[in-house]
Amino acid sequence: MSEIFEDGISRRSVIKGSIAGAGALAVGGVVGGATEAEAATRAKTVSLGSNQSDPAAVKNDNAWLAAAKTAGFNIKLNRVDHNTFQNQINQYLQGTPDNVFNWFAGYRMQFFAAKGLVTSINDVWSKIGSQFTAGYKNASKGLDGKYYFVPTGWYPWAVLYRKSVFADAGVDASKIVTWADFIAACKVFQAKGLTPIAFGDKGGWEAMGTFDFINFRTNGFKFHMDLTAGRVKWTDPRVQKTFNNWKSIFPYQSKNALDMNWDDATALLINKKAAMQVMGAFAAGNFKDPADLADLALFPFPQIDPAYGREAVEAPIDGYLLSNSASKNASASKALAAFIGSTAYASAIAAVAPAALFANSNMPKPTNAFAKQQVELVQSCKYIAQFFDRDSRPDFASPIFANALQKFIAGGDSVAIAKDLQAQWDALPPA
Repeated sequence: MSEIFEDGISRRSVIKGSIAGAGALAVGGVVGGATEAEAATRAKTVSLGSNQSDPAAVKNDNAWLAAAKTAGFNIKLNRVDHNTFQNQINQYLQGTPDNVFNWFAGYRMQFFAAKGLVTSINDVWSKIGSQFTAGYKNASKGLDGKYYFVPTGWYPWAVLYRKSVFADAGVDASKIVTWADFIAACKVFQAKGLTPIAFGDKGGWEAMGTFDFINFRTNGFKFHMDLTAGRVKWTDPRVQKTFNNWKSIFPYQSKNALDMNWDDATALLINKKAAMQVMGAFAAGNFKDPADLADLALFPFPQIDPAYGREAVEAPIDGYLLSNSASKNASASKALAAFIGSTAYASAIAAVAPAALFANSNMPKPTNAFAKQQVELVQSCKYIAQFFDRDSRPDFASPIFANALQKFIAGGDSVAIAKDLQAQWDALPPA
């Protein structure tokens, strides 16, 4: 991972805190050539790996990093493009990773914990545990029962839309319940010259959300969990039902999907060139004008099979892990993890992202209308998934599954794609 390794190493320093030279004296607040203030700063020096590369995420990062600096931390930030970070995370963790890095809950966290590539933080949780619900505590544990993860926030995926665009087209979002309702609305928007569904998958991961929702609605939540874990095969006929249902909305998706990232697609929504987008609620961060943000709303992905209704939702949990390099800088790394688990961290982000939702139970309940919608959506669902690339093996999700979806979007044969997916799954080393 050249960008992380080269750039990270060039800016990373190892603070040993040793006294320079035999017989060095401490006089007038100087210890080993450094003032007490300098020594304290060095004691809280931490390297941080961040995949927060889009503008809204960078803004959030900058806010909490400023708060951490005020709290006495000296953070050596190593920011890498989001997709590069995700696709090369295995190499990163086995190379020279930063002490602390942002990542995800679910299987993707547990996978690295089981491989011994991240550091357990039970002692951190003894300090921050009272601020989190049992659900977040369980989501932060590895398969061995130890804590590895500090959850920071969450967000659901849904169908995002602008209320004014729907009103102008005479479409009532609350009436879009079934797949037939959804397609009928797409036809209305298309007739009015709009792209019904803004869709970009240049990054490779964006399409996983659409696949998951159609799979939930077609085959149920249990099938999703079995498929992502390898308990059912990709050659199972139910996978083709998912692909075929997806094909039925291809005429209403952006035609140049593989040339656009998710935020390019969101821009179509912001500029009223598209009516809807199936995306995580984090897309709200791209709505810079308060009036545009106030116009943003969401509704649950429509029902396909009444047997499963709209009972499942994607609601991933984001947070931070400590790599194995943190063991050489344990005190500072764990202190930063505790800070990240505090309301000081969350409050700094809330000040710049009013629609954000936080894991910390001590944060005030959201007052932003879009944030309230997110809470209501998740509370209405029976099952919550973490998102395909977090529920499945990381060495399968990216790049194997991501590439397969891009082939499908480009018009590839779904039967051949499913056979290839199964062959590649079978070729993976034991988890």
